[in-house]
This record gives sequence, structure tokens and C-alpha cells, in this order.
Amino acid sequence: MPPTATREDITAYLKLVEKNQIKPHRLPDCTQCGLAACYFKIHAYRERRFLIIVDMTVQPEYAPLVRFRCPACKKTVPYYPDFALPHKHYTRQSIMGFTGNYFASDTITYQQAVMDMEQFSVAGYPGGEKSLAPSTVHRWVTALSKLVHTTQTALNLIGQENPATRAYRDLAQLTIANGKYKHPSRKKQLLSCLRLITVEAFFKATFNLSIFTNLAIRCAFT
Repeated sequence: MPPTATREDITAYLKLVEKNQIKPHRLPDCTQCGLAACYFKIHAYRERRFLIIVDMTVQPEYAPLVRFRCPACKKTVPYYPDFALPHKHYTRQSIMGFTGNYFASDTITYQQAVMDMEQFSVAGYPGGEKSLAPSTVHRWVTALSKLVHTTQTALNLIGQENPATRAYRDLAQLTIANGKYKHPSRKKQLLSCLRLITVEAFFKATFNLSIFTNLAIRCAFT
């Protein structure tokens, strides 16, 4: 089955929202006035549609994103649950999973990256009129490539915890096959995305945690 968050993941988050257990402590301090995030107050709840994959079918689930406000300067900032990424409807598990597929070998195309190689099929929408598009993975690669600060912060933490880590050496050896890009700017994006995926694997091995979303939230998804 393709990677995805589950209904249970979203239901568990909904219960936390209902019990008012979503706290701002994981957010970065206010970027406008510097007030510590622990003083932020809930400002609003905005319903968000998330797309999960069930039996190779893309299905919508709905959950509110909590938005906090700095009481000092009134700046607002959203809180993202573990399965969510900014401005994305598909869940973080799907985005990372399908993007990882694309980098699994030098010859895999975006078309192949969206396929379930066991069933040789692509997750589709109800009615069969639409399916997960290869261009969607292309956009995900672009979005993930922008998390440079998150990647570097995670790498620094890995190095502090395990000075003998192979992460630095493995990152230095990363390459992008010529067939994956046409312009140097795209090569740079691909390499940045691959660095994130590689550091995520080391981060999980080191801390038994994902970069997402505690660290990514603290880094403001940059």
C-alpha cells in the first residue's frame, strides 16, 4: 500500500483538539517581537481537507488546524499536526513516501514514483476520473527542497548526539543523475530534497523520532 496517514491518526489529533490539548510550546518564538511561544493564545480553528489513501483510493478527511496568536504583537501562526505539512492536502507520510520513491534509483521517473510497484497501479480518486499525478511529486520535491534550515538543524543535532555519525560522509557523497534534471537550478533542488530525506533517516536512527513535525515546526518549516 502507498504511504499515508490513517483515519486513526487524524481521529487521535481531533480528540486532542476537542480536549484543548494542542499547546503552542513546540512553535518557534514570535518572529516579529520575540515573545516566547508558551505565551501564545489560541486565535482560531480553520478546517482543512487532508487526502489519505485507502485501498488505492484517495479519500478526504477533515480536521481543524489550530492557529495561535502572539498576545504582544498580534501576529498569528498555525500549528501543524504530525501528519500535515504547510499548504499540502496529502499527508506528510504520503509526501515523504512518494518523494522517497523518486530517489530510490537514478532511473525512476515521476510516473514510476507514484505507482504501487506490488500492484502496478496508481492511487486514484473516487469515480476513477483522476489519479495521483506525477507532476504532484515534482511539486513535492520542490517544496521539500526549501527546508534547508530544518535539514541543517537536524544534522547538527545528530552530530552532537553522535560525533562519529556517518551522516556527514553520506551527505558529501550524494549525487543526482543527469537524467533527473535539465537545468542546474533543478539539480540544486533535487539535491536539497535528497539531503532532507537522508538526514531524516539518520535522525530517526539516532533519536527514534522523525524530523517532522516537532523540529520542522521549531524551524518554521524553513
